[in-house]
Amino acid sequence: MPEARNTTFITGVSSGIGHALAATILDADGDVIGVSRREPKDLARRDSFRFRSLDLSESDRIVPTLIDLLRDTGAIDLAILNAGILGTFGDLAEADLDEMRHVMDVNLWANKLVLDALFAESRTVRQVVTMSSGAAVNGNRGWRGYSLSKAALNMLTKLYAAERPGTHFCAIAPGLVDTAMQDQLCGIPPSETYPSLEVLRSKRETSDMPTSEELAPRLLEVIARVPEHLPSGSFADIRQLPFEV
Repeated sequence: MPEARNTTFITGVSSGIGHALAATILDADGDVIGVSRREPKDLARRDSFRFRSLDLSESDRIVPTLIDLLRDTGAIDLAILNAGILGTFGDLAEADLDEMRHVMDVNLWANKLVLDALFAESRTVRQVVTMSSGAAVNGNRGWRGYSLSKAALNMLTKLYAAERPGTHFCAIAPGLVDTAMQDQLCGIPPSETYPSLEVLRSKRETSDMPTSEELAPRLLEVIARVPEHLPSGSFADIRQLPFEV
């Protein structure tokens, strides 16, 4: 009998980390099921890639779209909940509440709906990784809605781990990665008010801030080893792992 192929589900596959992870898995002969607002044309040409357009801000579409997409999928080996948005940057006291709700809807509540759809129809999901951030724990000034949403995502991950002991859950911060989000952040005028932005500017185009394509193989290796080393529901920063990679 032919060897069974691993199936990975990924949100946000049109660009950045999600696209790089999907491409790396496909290159290794894995099957990828992906969603994002835009179709990644290069991945769509691959026989092992299945895609559906989905905007995670449209909460009423998430569950029915995924149930239809996954109808013939018996088990998922790995689900990577990667999609997210930065929102606006600046002091929390000046933040617009509606905009903050939007960030929370995409970065937190959409992932709750995605998880519910993944586990629908008694489907087995062996491992879930939610894409977190160092911003979830460091409390640097200016990261307002993004920090709050990622901190809440860490707890969402922990709560689902308690509810579903047969699946290993981990919230992983991928470290500094040179994506479109960095374009947005580094485009903010320099200010002594937000020293974390100056750190980002200093790291761009250095080994401390790899591209998504450079990061993907190492991130997948970390994901593969996490269940051996960390309890389900943990938060792990790729820059401060308790094991060697």
